[in-house]
Amino acid sequence: MVALSFLLSMTGPLAALESTAPVGSGQAADLPLPSTLPLIDYEKRLFPWVARREYVELGWKRDKSWRDTGPFVFNMSFGIHPAVRMYYSPEIISWLEAGRDGAIPDGAIVIKEMVTPPSAKYNEHLAQLQQQYPDDPEKVVDEMADYAYETGGLNWTVMVKDSKLSHGGWFFASVYFANPDDMAARKPVIDAFAPPFSPPLAASGDGMCMRCHASAAEELIFSALENIEGYPGEPVIFRVDESWRDLPKPQKPGFGADLTEFIDLYFSDAHDPAAMRAAHLAAVKTSPDKVNSAFLQMFPPAKGIDVSHTDLQTLPSEWLDHVPARPDDTQHFLTSDNCLGCHGGLGGAPSGVTMFVKDGPDYGDGYNISEYGEWRWSPMGLAGRDPIFYAQLESEYALLEQAGAGDLSGNLGTTCLSCHGAMGQRQLLIDAKNDPDKGLNANVFKPEYALLHAPLTTQQLEQQIADGSYPYHEYGNLAREGISCTVCHHIAPPQQAGDQPAYNKLDTYLMNGTTGVFRMTSADELIGPYADIRERPMQNAMGIKPVHDEYIKDSEMCGACHTINLPNVDAATDKPLPGFTAAEQKILNDAARNAVAFLGSEYDASYREPLVGFQHSVEQATYLEWQNSEYADKDTLQSCQDCHMKDNFETLDGKISIDGLTTQIASIQDSNLPEVPNSLPHDEIEVPFRDGYKRHNFVGQNAFLIEMLSQFDEEMGLGSRDPMTYATNGAQLSIDTMALQARDETADVSIESLSATDNVVEAVVSVDNKTGHRLPSGVGFRRAFLELRVTDASGRTVWCSGCTNEAGVILGPDGTPLATEFLDVVPPGATEALYQPHHDLIEDQAQVQIYEELTQNAEKQFTTSFVHRVYHPKDNRLLPWGAAEPGTEAFEKRFGTSEVTAAFMKATMPEGRAAADAGVKAGRDELTYRITLPESIDPREVTVSTTLYFQAIPPYYLKQRFETAPAGPATQRLYYLASRLRTKGTLIEDWKLKLQGDSARLP
Repeated sequence: MVALSFLLSMTGPLAALESTAPVGSGQAADLPLPSTLPLIDYEKRLFPWVARREYVELGWKRDKSWRDTGPFVFNMSFGIHPAVRMYYSPEIISWLEAGRDGAIPDGAIVIKEMVTPPSAKYNEHLAQLQQQYPDDPEKVVDEMADYAYETGGLNWTVMVKDSKLSHGGWFFASVYFANPDDMAARKPVIDAFAPPFSPPLAASGDGMCMRCHASAAEELIFSALENIEGYPGEPVIFRVDESWRDLPKPQKPGFGADLTEFIDLYFSDAHDPAAMRAAHLAAVKTSPDKVNSAFLQMFPPAKGIDVSHTDLQTLPSEWLDHVPARPDDTQHFLTSDNCLGCHGGLGGAPSGVTMFVKDGPDYGDGYNISEYGEWRWSPMGLAGRDPIFYAQLESEYALLEQAGAGDLSGNLGTTCLSCHGAMGQRQLLIDAKNDPDKGLNANVFKPEYALLHAPLTTQQLEQQIADGSYPYHEYGNLAREGISCTVCHHIAPPQQAGDQPAYNKLDTYLMNGTTGVFRMTSADELIGPYADIRERPMQNAMGIKPVHDEYIKDSEMCGACHTINLPNVDAATDKPLPGFTAAEQKILNDAARNAVAFLGSEYDASYREPLVGFQHSVEQATYLEWQNSEYADKDTLQSCQDCHMKDNFETLDGKISIDGLTTQIASIQDSNLPEVPNSLPHDEIEVPFRDGYKRHNFVGQNAFLIEMLSQFDEEMGLGSRDPMTYATNGAQLSIDTMALQARDETADVSIESLSATDNVVEAVVSVDNKTGHRLPSGVGFRRAFLELRVTDASGRTVWCSGCTNEAGVILGPDGTPLATEFLDVVPPGATEALYQPHHDLIEDQAQVQIYEELTQNAEKQFTTSFVHRVYHPKDNRLLPWGAAEPGTEAFEKRFGTSEVTAAFMKATMPEGRAAADAGVKAGRDELTYRITLPESIDPREVTVSTTLYFQAIPPYYLKQRFETAPAGPATQRLYYLASRLRTKGTLIEDWKLKLQGDSARLP
């Protein structure tokens, strides 16, 4: 009886299909629900059951025949899936018979058998077998099954209904075999979440599947009775030409046409899971393991800092960063895998080209400029995995312990993670307040949460419960995604409390919106820049409505994490910090207290309260610097988004240049895709093309971070292959975008004049800041420095200020590091370490113009701590054009007489010698090099070259990390990565990034 049922499923338009009376729909599957088991344990139950096709033995109803999901022409499938045949559990059949009304019950299953298209060859093969064995239907069934397995490469996608999993309520899975032996043994691939970190085979709320299913009219499925045997009606039929047949070439469709552009765009690259997994495996690369000898010499492996790879603390696979929309009430923060299906781009036929720039014939040849694709390799997308950040935290904790203030570590770490781990930290606050019975501690967000992930096996589940970490794995999954989609698209303007003065807009932000204390829109809304939005698919998938809100384009939104007001824990609390009046200090302290009040009233959170007893100062001021520039003025306005979300595209070699990007911003099941039954009306799913599409590249100049995470993808949990377009150049695209920004938009460097008197050459060099903030900006340890090199006729260097070794350490004429390079050389009789002051004249090779902020703790020791910034002996970072000094007429013209603005804007001004340099204040530095050449060298035969370099993590910063907390696992991880990082041939060769340069010779 089972054999006969299977036979009927393969027969196409036979007599059985003419009957309009439904036959029995079979038995329900004896399987647990996905929510009752950890993922791997559930896959071990579901996948072999599917691979053995046990649903056939249960007598499930199935499609009338194999069918295509799109046209098949010129030997290419343009279907959404390969050729398919669906099986439906009895719960699905009952729901369909009831008119697709109500909710599908939990445990219902839809199984999609998939084989290499077109469907015609399977239906014809069946007919041949029936003719060959007219009296042996079981042999027909057996041979047809073998044909599907072996010739068709049979694999499956599966949907299991489980309303406890997510808002959409479906568990999606892909089942396939890795090789013929496994196929013969019916042993399917089970997820391992190991390198090269390809997308998981199963997930709840899977965004890649939801890309299409969210357009269904009901219950996220398109199933229709007209497809199923025993019911009236005909399935949708797509054009299939004869190109698949074994015919002489002159009989082939399109013979004589030039199909070179399309011939390699074959369906298997886009839909076959085995081919997809093979492509991911092909992308795996070996992490560097050779130690940079120059780095090792500069940073000796002392105090246990250097650990073996076996002992290295690694991060979970990016595909364990999985948090779908909750089934009962959508939460604020979801991981990006919910978004990537629609906003991850498409790389060519058969799927189309969306948010992608193609430069070759194969699927994925080119550049993925989708929202997800570029965010994934931006510093924002990597903020929650940033090895530099976690090492910094360990140093902060160690310094607090040394100062006897170790009890503040949790308060400070949670404050830092309110940006770097924004989704996890904030969602924990929300959940702890909304469900106090869970017993969650929201006042300490531990960095260790970033190492947690949802348990994959019962053993892992029991271990997490035993060690008390189980309630926090969801927040670790969220935190590892850094500044992800649902952070920026939830941010609302700051608001002042009722007891505050009548602040203007800027002051309202300054007193209520900095240091990661952002307000949010409601959980069931995400803001965006467009008014004409297709709402239903996102609502179906996640229970979230996309809404128009101009605030998404406001630079103030960026300021939430790019203005940081922090305590100084070793400064006197009874007097202002150096350089501040009592009134100014009170303003900064009050802003911190306002944050505490907001967090307390909104979330019952108190983690910042112990910090407000200290004097506060602005540690990062990028948004303030922009505000205090001509870039924020009405007539010359360029927002943060204008510079860091490009609406053009250019390759580094200039071969591709697109001035304005036009594309759909989402790829869903709409009329661009082959027809499906039971979809939403077209006017609810038609995604318009947008002019001026804004890329989510978000880059500055921190190529050091991108190189670390891309070179050490195995250790950092990141795969190189994009899950939607299969492009493997995402990290390189991020770096290339930085290279373009460095070349064209960061600085102009020029040798203004060159003269000589006897053997003394004098060069006047200028550096112009082209950014909308200081150069460099961001955290205080960034630095840019000028190299000025003099070479003779043979190319030999005869004089150099700013030359480095392969570890990026600036050297003196004797080839050893300058005494100023690590900020730890205290001359005899002195009380402070040597450093490079701001120079107007350089006459010695030991003098170097370094644009940087240097800070000291209360004992006047140089520090890179964020909370020991008491003294500021130097800040000569170039201001943006149009910056105005508080107290001047120009400042009052821009900002008025607000004391709040003036107090905060002090953080945008130079300090030390540079405070008297009008050029630095104006955005342009000019300095003179007076170079005494050896008597044997003719000045007219030398070439003078100058180059501005950037270092995101300069040598003194690394040295302080490695010495402050050498036993910390995050610090050891940073040492491992940094000491083995390949820089040769990269944008950061010799640990420095070239911005601009110039060269000249005497006339």
